Amino acid sequence: MRLKLLLFCALVCLIVVLAEGRERRASSRRPQGLRQQRITRNVRQANRQSARTRPSSSTRKLSAVKNAKSKTKALTTQSVRSASGSGSTTLPLDFQQNFVRTTNNLRWEKSFLASRYGQSFATTTGSRIALTNTANMEYTCKMNIGTPKQIFTILPDTGSSNIWVPGPKCTSRACKIHKKYHPAKSSTYTKVGTAFAITYGSGKVTGTLAKDTVRVAGLAVTNQTFAMTTKEPGTAFVASNFDGILGLGFRSISVDNVKTLVQNMCSEGVISNCVFSICMRGGGNSKRGGALIFGSTNTTAYTGSETYTYTPVTKKGYWQFDLQGFYLGSTKVSGSTQAIVDSGTSLIAAPTSAFNKINKILGCTVTSSGECWMKCSKKVSDVTFVIGGKKFVMAGNKLKLKVRTTKGNTICISAVSDMGTSFWILGDAFIRQFCTVFDVTRSRIGFAASS
Repeated sequence: MRLKLLLFCALVCLIVVLAEGRERRASSRRPQGLRQQRITRNVRQANRQSARTRPSSSTRKLSAVKNAKSKTKALTTQSVRSASGSGSTTLPLDFQQNFVRTTNNLRWEKSFLASRYGQSFATTTGSRIALTNTANMEYTCKMNIGTPKQIFTILPDTGSSNIWVPGPKCTSRACKIHKKYHPAKSSTYTKVGTAFAITYGSGKVTGTLAKDTVRVAGLAVTNQTFAMTTKEPGTAFVASNFDGILGLGFRSISVDNVKTLVQNMCSEGVISNCVFSICMRGGGNSKRGGALIFGSTNTTAYTGSETYTYTPVTKKGYWQFDLQGFYLGSTKVSGSTQAIVDSGTSLIAAPTSAFNKINKILGCTVTSSGECWMKCSKKVSDVTFVIGGKKFVMAGNKLKLKVRTTKGNTICISAVSDMGTSFWILGDAFIRQFCTVFDVTRSRIGFAASS
């Protein structure tokens, strides 16, 4: 009897243990199923889920799953956002330290501009001379092409619309001393092969088109079309401190109708706001020369605020607008005239009639090559640009540029040149004083005084 009782108790204990084990297994399965149901409900009812004030442990796990999925999606569409996901980025501009302009590179720049805007340098500046070039451009920035990245120093240029860098087959002297793009080293390179040619003052730069991933400060555009040069004639680009050019103008002036980098940034959602901004600093001993900002108008570091005066683009191609007036001191030099903002030059070019009036007021000496020389000690009245009904005042001393002659002497010339055009060209001498916003979506340009 005692043995039967012991066996009965053991059997009861075994049944209890088995029942508890089954309950624990069932309990562990139920939260897993509940989590799966909550994942489904959360996808369908995200708004209601986010409104809960005290999320459970399983809800927090669900949030982590959802964030991981979002991060995976972002990685598979790297051309849509920067690494920070901000949809905008700031690209530092570098300034050549202790830059001193020479008469030769000044004349090369004028030749460069003349060819760009369809003018003849020979007829507007006297006899044709053999030009040499020393550090003609001041502001540059970095750009990467390919996978892995090939790094280039480029000139940001609102006066053109193509990207070009030296190609592997270029044997010109300029290509030999600058960084070349090597398609064989990039896993994302795509051959296009279309011939490319663009004319500058020193001749025609030629090459072929290609596609690859182009990155600027963390923003990436896949399959961006650009040119690999095969020929860069003359001495124009030999001593330049940039490898290639980043065109920031409209597509209508793009060689071969290539879609521009900014246009692709906008259409692919790489930048959240279809604008870019340029702010330039003076230089001197500093290498940092300002910033090129994609996707944002936040230039408070340079202007102190985001208050801009906007004016419409009058003709898509160059960044062209109506300059309503130009004053030197209290004297009105010109009324309503078309103007172009061109970050690819350091000059300000005026229509011939305005150029002559400015020189008369300054009392400077015009040379046969078109420069107007003056004493560096000369006091110059402030300059006023009237844009969008607002007066933008530039200190008169900013109208003087120090230039080193071929004999090694330092002189001062007027920052305003004559290119024989009927419109103004506002280069770096202007942009240094006024941060400029280029609004692609609204076809307008905004200006704010740099602080």
